Amino acid sequence: MLAGHAPVVAAIRPGILTITTGGKHEKIIVLGGLAEVSEKGLTVLADVATSLAELDRAKFAETISDMEESLKEHEGGELDQAIERLDHFKSIQRQLSSTAMH
Repeated sequence: MLAGHAPVVAAIRPGILTITTGGKHEKIIVLGGLAEVSEKGLTVLADVATSLAELDRAKFAETISDMEESLKEHEGGELDQAIERLDHFKSIQRQLSSTAMH
């Protein structure tokens, strides 16, 4: 961030966030939230955050199946929100499929 510029706050979309500390990389699944960039650095306030190392992929896939099944229980704006959330989970699942685990 350049000196004299105001901090920036932005909504973050669900996805995989890579945190680098001391040369070590850790991948975290974030299901939305806010990010603030200021002179102090980047701060992420996540709605839900799970370490990729701790993720149960089978349970994650089961959650997606359950979400797909429950779509028929929603209508109107509620259905739109359910579809959007399902899309976020599927997007993360695609990223997981293309991410090589160490």
